[in-house]
Amino acid sequence: MRAAALLVAGDAAFALRSYKPALVRYSEFLSLQSSGPDAAHGVLQLGWTGLRDGQRDAARQSWIEVADRFPDDPRAPLALLLAAELASQAGDTTTATALLDRVITDFPSSAQAGPARLSRSILALRANREDAAVRDLDEVLRSSGTSAIVARRWVRDSLAVPGNEAALEASAATPRGNAAVATGESLERFATAFVQAGDRDSNVYVLHGLSLVGAADRGWSDAEVATLVERLVNGWPSYPPAPTLLARVAGAAAAAGQWPIARRAYETLIARYPGSATAAAARVDLAEALFRTGAKAEARGHLKDAIAAGGDSAPRALVLLAEVEESLGNRRDSQAAYDKALRAQPRANGSVSSVLSHARQLEAAGQTDDARSLLQRIVAVSDGEVAAEASYRIARILSAQGQHAAAIEWFITAAYVAPSPWQRPSLLGAVRCFTALDRPQEALIAYRKLMATPAGTQIGPAVSASPALLDQKDERDGIGDATLQLAQALQRAGNNDAAVEMYLSAARLTNGGPATSRALIGAMQSFVAAGDRASAEAVYRRLLESGEADPALLSEARTTILSR
Repeated sequence: MRAAALLVAGDAAFALRSYKPALVRYSEFLSLQSSGPDAAHGVLQLGWTGLRDGQRDAARQSWIEVADRFPDDPRAPLALLLAAELASQAGDTTTATALLDRVITDFPSSAQAGPARLSRSILALRANREDAAVRDLDEVLRSSGTSAIVARRWVRDSLAVPGNEAALEASAATPRGNAAVATGESLERFATAFVQAGDRDSNVYVLHGLSLVGAADRGWSDAEVATLVERLVNGWPSYPPAPTLLARVAGAAAAAGQWPIARRAYETLIARYPGSATAAAARVDLAEALFRTGAKAEARGHLKDAIAAGGDSAPRALVLLAEVEESLGNRRDSQAAYDKALRAQPRANGSVSSVLSHARQLEAAGQTDDARSLLQRIVAVSDGEVAAEASYRIARILSAQGQHAAAIEWFITAAYVAPSPWQRPSLLGAVRCFTALDRPQEALIAYRKLMATPAGTQIGPAVSASPALLDQKDERDGIGDATLQLAQALQRAGNNDAAVEMYLSAARLTNGGPATSRALIGAMQSFVAAGDRASAEAVYRRLLESGEADPALLSEARTTILSR
C-alpha cells in the first residue's frame, strides 16, 4: 500500500508541476517496487520529471532504462524514441542513431518505427550518408506516410511543452494504424506536411532526402524532383549540397531532352551560386538549354563569353555556337566556328565527335552539301576510326549524287585509313561505284578484297560514337545485290568465267526470291556463252527444283537452254 501511495503522490506532484517532490516520490516508489506492472510507468515518469527539472541527461538514462528493464512493455519503443530525441537535441548524434536503430530493429511493428526511421534519415543526411537516408525515407513513404510526421511532432512537442505526457504514454500501446493511405505517398504532399510540422532545423534535410528518393525512383529530371530541389534552394540557399542537387537536376534534364527544366535549373544555379565551381562548369550547359528552348540570341552571348574565357569547355562552346549561328541563318559564322573548334583541339574526342554528330544530323536531314563540308574538315584533322567514318560518309554522299569517280577515292580512303568497322561497307561502296562506271575488272578487285575482310570486327573503342553499322542480314543483302550487278557487268564485258563465279555467289548470297532466280539464269547464260551446256543444264535443274522461280523467269531459262 505504501508503494501504491508513493506512486499516486508522485503522479499528483508531477501533475501539479512540483517536479522536485515528484522526483522524491518516484524514487521512493521504485526503491520499494523495482518490478511489476507499475514499475515501467514509474521509470518512465522519472524520466519526464527529470526532464522538467532540467536534468536532461538523467531523463535520457531513465528512458533507456525502461527499454532495458522492460523490453516487453508497450511503452519501451516510445521511451527509446524520447531518449534518442534528447540525444539528438544535445548534439550526440552517435547515441541518437544507436537508439533509433534499437527502435527500428527491436520494435519494427510499433507505432514508433515510422518516426524513428524519419529521424534516422535526417541524421544520416546531416552526416552526408545519402544512401542510408534514402532507404529510411523510402520505407517511411511506403509504410507510414505522413503519420510518421505527426507521431514525430507529437514526441518533440511533448518534450518541449508539459501537458501531453499521459496521452503520449497511452498512445504507445495503440497499434499502428492502417498504412494503406501511405502507399504511393506524394513526395510534395509529404514535404508540405513536414514543413508545416514546424521543425525548421530539419526541413532542408527532409527536402534533400525526398529529392533523393524521387530521383532513385524516377530520375533527377522528374518534374516533382526538380520542384523539391527548387523549393530547397529557395528556402535554404546556403545549404552546402544545394548547388550539387541543382546540377544533378539540370544535367539529367538536359540528357533527357527536358530543356525547360534544365534551363530553369541552370539559371537558378548560376544566379544563386555564381562563384561556385559547379556554376562555372554549367555556363555552357545553360547556353545549350537556352538554345534548345528558343532563346538563341541569349545563348549566343553566353557562348561567346565562354569562348573568350577559354578552358576545357571552350571547344564545346564553339560547336554549340556554330549550331546557334546556323539556326540563325549565319552560315559563314557557323562554318567559321566549326573550323575554329576543330583547330582548337583537333585530337579532342569531344570536339570531333560533336562536329561529327552534327554532320550525321545534316546528312540525315538531306543537307548533304553542309554535311560534306563538315566531314571534309573532320578528315583533315583526325585519323583512325573517326577519319574512316567521315570519309565513308563523304563517299556515300558523292555516290548518291552520281559522282561515282570521286566517291571511289573516298571509299578507298575510308577502307584503308585505319583498321575499323567502316572497312567492309567502304569496299562494298567502291564495288558499286566501279560497277556503275562500267569498270568491272576494278570492281572485281575491290569485291575480292571485300570478301577477304573479316565481318563484324570491332577495332578499338568506338571513338566516334557512331551509330551501329548494318547488321549481318542487311550487309549480306547489300553484298548479294552488288554481286549480281557486278556479274551482269562482267557478262557484258565478255568475261564469262568471272561472271559465272559472281552469278553463283549472288545466288548464294541473295538466298531465295527473284534475285536468286535472276542470278541463276545469268549463270546459265554465261555457261552457254562459254560453251559449257552441261553446267548450264545443271543450273537449270537446280532452278526447277527450287520451285521459287516465277513462270516468266522459267520461260527465260528454257529459252537460254534452247538458244544454242
